[in-house]
Amino acid sequence: MPGHFGIFVLASARPVFKLQSLARRFAVLGCVALSILVSTKLQAAAGDRIALVVGNSDYRKVPKLINPANDAADMAASLGRLGYSVRHLADLDYNRFRQALIEFGNAAKTADKAVIFFAGHGVELDGKNWLIPVDAEIKSEIDVYAEAINLETLIDISVMPKTIGLVVLDACRNDPFETTKVAAAGRALSPRPPKAASGPSGAPTPLAAGARGLAPVEVSDNVLVAFAAAAGTTASDGAGRNSPYSGSLLRHVETPQLEINYLFRIVHDEVWKETGTQEPAIYGTLPKDDIYLYGEAAVAHGDGGADAEQLAWEFVRSTNEIATLRRFVQQFPASPHAAAIDQRIAQLQTAEANAWTVVERQKSPAAYRAYLDLYPFGEHVESARVTLAALEKSAKPGQAGGQIDMPAPPPASYQLASAATTAGNSEAIEKAWDVLKESRDKSVVGRFAERYPSSRHNRLPPGSDLALRPVNSTELMLRSAQDGDVNACFDGDAAACVRSIKTYPDYVQLQFQLCRSKGNPRGCMANAVAEARRRGLLVSAYTRSEQEKVRNREYRRVVARVNQNVGNVVSGVVSNVVGNVVSNAVSTAVSNAASSAASRAASQAASNAASRAASNAAGRSASSAASSAAGRAASAVASNAASRVTIPSDVRLKQDITALGRTAGGLNLYRYRYKGDATFYVGVMAQEVARLAPAAVSSGVDGFLRVDYGLLGLDFLTYRDWIGRQPHSDID
Repeated sequence: MPGHFGIFVLASARPVFKLQSLARRFAVLGCVALSILVSTKLQAAAGDRIALVVGNSDYRKVPKLINPANDAADMAASLGRLGYSVRHLADLDYNRFRQALIEFGNAAKTADKAVIFFAGHGVELDGKNWLIPVDAEIKSEIDVYAEAINLETLIDISVMPKTIGLVVLDACRNDPFETTKVAAAGRALSPRPPKAASGPSGAPTPLAAGARGLAPVEVSDNVLVAFAAAAGTTASDGAGRNSPYSGSLLRHVETPQLEINYLFRIVHDEVWKETGTQEPAIYGTLPKDDIYLYGEAAVAHGDGGADAEQLAWEFVRSTNEIATLRRFVQQFPASPHAAAIDQRIAQLQTAEANAWTVVERQKSPAAYRAYLDLYPFGEHVESARVTLAALEKSAKPGQAGGQIDMPAPPPASYQLASAATTAGNSEAIEKAWDVLKESRDKSVVGRFAERYPSSRHNRLPPGSDLALRPVNSTELMLRSAQDGDVNACFDGDAAACVRSIKTYPDYVQLQFQLCRSKGNPRGCMANAVAEARRRGLLVSAYTRSEQEKVRNREYRRVVARVNQNVGNVVSGVVSNVVGNVVSNAVSTAVSNAASSAASRAASQAASNAASRAASNAAGRSASSAASSAAGRAASAVASNAASRVTIPSDVRLKQDITALGRTAGGLNLYRYRYKGDATFYVGVMAQEVARLAPAAVSSGVDGFLRVDYGLLGLDFLTYRDWIGRQPHSDID
């Protein structure tokens, strides 16, 4: 398979408009966005190369534009000649724009190459980049959240195709609000742009970043983002049929055998020479493979399998997890390292067997802890954790464990050095990832994800902003596309918005549309945006303005505090209280209750006990969100067998996750532990349930997702209880 890659090109804002009553600035732009997904070989059928071309000129609330129609028509014709299946649309309002992106996003999932071309107005607001539909009515900065399309939606869609993506924004023909009442009232106060410095041949250089223009972005995977002008600067509209940037791109995009790097270098140089002030910029990293918009790449003569083996070996050689070592040998049986790995597996098995003999002889907390420290991926890890939790629970205060003389895993002694890796070979990267992605050795997985991040393959490095956002609004947009209430909401039906919000509580745009459908009553949008920020639903995955970087850092700190508190409380409550209540109160009192009254009494007692324990464990130092999450988790788990409750099932609360199978309803079933807890449970992941049965998923006040197991017809069980039921379980 060719290397996965995507390109996103943005042309920065040109003029600026100001809102006198606002503290933030709007950098306004007339824009052209082009998302082109192309292959290293242009030989697929036209159905594999799709294009959405939109030209918005006939604006209703602001002055009309001329060039967007020209640029869209010219680019549609050019892409058609390159073999793309082009859908050319004009003057889209918000809902038609949304529907066009939904249709394109669904098609992009199976496409090799795809194109989105948008020409019209755009706004940079609060560090976010927005595309403006023709019906947008923006009276204040807060309105943009309900009236405009977030540019990150286009980037999310550009990740989906198989091969390569290109998105272009050529922005800001004029100030669209200069003749409106907004302009008359004055716009956001901002400092006068600094005096331009001299550029080549005495020409002025672009204005300083932050004065005007788009916010920078950061992308990976198969998306490259190119700005017609560097972040924070503006692009010229030009005096001809096309803007300088679009004109240059149109002149060269159909040049045969012009590699994509050189295409953008030529466009960069031409635009700079023509304007003297505008310097295009590209964000993202191209893969090692040659990429062509028109033409074919040279056939690679390397051995993709050998490249993948070398790459995987660089990471596998550092792990002591036997399962990962075995997967390497199974994937690459002819590897020169196969014999050494077989010897290494035998060494690890012998060392662990000797260590477990020590544990069984001593049966002390110190012995179990030493085993878990030395063999975190060992054969007896689960048994050791359960036994250690029981021993620690019954240990007397101040009781200390002694030093344990336990054999550690011997150091590896591989004879063959790691060969040079093919860092840019996308096919090799994905084959190597097939070996590593299931590894429980998080250091191996994390290092690989750090070097080869990919949102398309859910390979996100620690600290990634893509992993930070709790939900993907673009996925929710695509998932809810056939929901009648959702579509009615975007058509202005307030009652449908209310119903839709209950079904999709994390689809933040529904709340914004509810405010819009009510005529934006005072405080509605401000409250909706503030609540969305609090829940992390406006986290920027790609935008790297200073405002968004600050907000993401703050949200990351909040998440870390909540996770730590939840982990601490779950460890103390779920393990010591819930586990005991489930095994004793639920299994004995509830399951063997002779009457419903006895069941209700057992359930109430379990729930109350767990709630009190959670509340005490949280203490004043725990945040209200963590306390609520832990308290409800404990009480819900304890009483689940006797009554229908919602269980905290957010993947962010779990660790050591292992797939067990599927239910008859098509849901994946997993074994997992809550963070900080030793007990293993069997259940579902809320994020997956939301795709198949959204009515069973709700969001707690703490921001974590919960699942109504009763609505799914499932029981929430400990792993031990699930094993007992396994012969009769509804698992394929």
